[in-house]
Amino acid sequence: MGLLDILSKLGILRFGARKGVYHSGKDMPPEFLMDDVFDAGRDLTTKEDLRKAKNRLTGEDSDTKQTGTGKFCTGCGAELKTGAKFCSGCGKHV
Repeated sequence: MGLLDILSKLGILRFGARKGVYHSGKDMPPEFLMDDVFDAGRDLTTKEDLRKAKNRLTGEDSDTKQTGTGKFCTGCGAELKTGAKFCSGCGKHV
């Protein structure tokens, strides 16, 4: 979610409007049924938005690649290869 999406969900940034004639309430988009909503996709918080935020906060985000349980040298901080006995960066015994 970009900066413009966040600002529009907070109500700070407003742009866009829908026009049209609808003869039934079922046909009307949410923009016509709610006050101060110009674009339902940007202005309203959906379950999917909440799910994405929860996943980011709990670390279950599928967009980020995790290296797993990588080990790092305590001396220089370099990542250690599996089964390494010495650090390839500083030569310290691990």
